[in-house]
Amino acid sequence: MIQAHFTQTKTTIDEYARTTFVLDVAVNFETRPGDQGYLRGSITFIDGARLHFREYLDVTEGMVEKLAYSYHFEDAENRLVFRYDNARHKPDLGFSEHKHVGADVIIQASPPTVDLVLVEIAQMQGWI
Repeated sequence: MIQAHFTQTKTTIDEYARTTFVLDVAVNFETRPGDQGYLRGSITFIDGARLHFREYLDVTEGMVEKLAYSYHFEDAENRLVFRYDNARHKPDLGFSEHKHVGADVIIQASPPTVDLVLVEIAQMQGWI
């Protein structure tokens, strides 16, 4: 199951790597004991913006579950544009799955996939 998730993620990233708006891709996939996995990577875009992402995965009842994740998109000056994650906050947000929009706004958001984040970035930047 973890390997299938890795394969799907790699296929998605490879498709975007062939576009004119992606400059560089680095991704690392680690299979871990107990049917777990960890992936992390970064994608650099033509305008200098970057997406940094990570997923810590576990298979539960035949489904891949994201135990921890972060999809951090920043502009060329390293300023946060948005970040999806499920990190705990103090004070508690009242929900775990969320999205940071800019430096000051946090909204409830379902965990995305790398593909959905890349579509969001490409649309936001006007590349598609």
